[in-house]
Amino acid sequence: MSVAERVGATRSQLAAHPYELGAGEFVRVRTDANDNVIAGVVRAVTSEGESGCDEFRRGLEIDETDTLRLFAMRRTLLGRRQSSSSAMFEALDGFALLPRTDDVPWESWLKGALFIARSLGGDLDMIGRRFCDVADEIVNERCEITLRAMDRVHELDQCRIAEVTTSYGVGFVETLAFRDNSPGGRYRRPTLPDNEVTYHPSTNLAQLAVNVADALDATSTVTTGPISQDQLAATLFSITAAGSYLPTTGCLSFVASGHDEGPSFTVFVAELPEDADIESLADSATDTDDQAAIYEGLRLILMSPQPSFDEDVDVEVDFNDYEEIVLSALDDPATR
Repeated sequence: MSVAERVGATRSQLAAHPYELGAGEFVRVRTDANDNVIAGVVRAVTSEGESGCDEFRRGLEIDETDTLRLFAMRRTLLGRRQSSSSAMFEALDGFALLPRTDDVPWESWLKGALFIARSLGGDLDMIGRRFCDVADEIVNERCEITLRAMDRVHELDQCRIAEVTTSYGVGFVETLAFRDNSPGGRYRRPTLPDNEVTYHPSTNLAQLAVNVADALDATSTVTTGPISQDQLAATLFSITAAGSYLPTTGCLSFVASGHDEGPSFTVFVAELPEDADIESLADSATDTDDQAAIYEGLRLILMSPQPSFDEDVDVEVDFNDYEEIVLSALDDPATR
């Protein structure tokens, strides 16, 4: 069997094992049988050398690229959780096999993988050479920039990844960053720094989100999606707020999808600054679009219906069925 045939077989194997939505959950981390399958694919491809890696990349479709990137992200977290150098090398090989520069999450997960590999005793020069052996030439050029930038990275949160600990173990929250997309042309204005949304709650906000999400799943009326960082849009509140978003020390969200075509809603779990008038905010949110808001201390849980694109359908959710769940979660000492 030729290299092309062997690589084609591994690529077909990758295509046959897409991840489900829940695999993109990095707070409530669950095992997934696809991880070991795709790890075998990555090992098989990299063993074919430069020509095999190039052949593999050339045939990757968008879905397979997404699967490979998610595998590398999951392996990065596994390496952190298990202090596993082998998992980190598999993660970096997965990133290196991605076909295009824009496919690699350079400023977050790739930097995070390099940071974790280094913290486990890995030599970044050796890691860089390995990456170059696997990656495409153009991707290598971008990797060299990232490797040089690692001299200034001393904490994981500098990689736009916040580490959290919940009943599921160590997890990651990828923090939001909005780039300054300056217009091109002769008179292009100077590029502004990225606008990064920080995540520094004083309480275990991730555990609070986990408690609410797990309890909602247990009702068997909804299925909750991955927990990720978010912002509290001013439009969620009936009061006039300065700016587009309310300031928070941390904000997470997830979608609860209704069963049997039932209504779906978004749950926001936020901690507000000490000077926030949280009672007024909760009242304001409740007065807006049939939402429900419950708070304790500086922590606010807001449930907001998902909009319908059907003009003839009014989305209504009876949040009374879920208020006890929220109150119980807020009362859990593990979330404080």
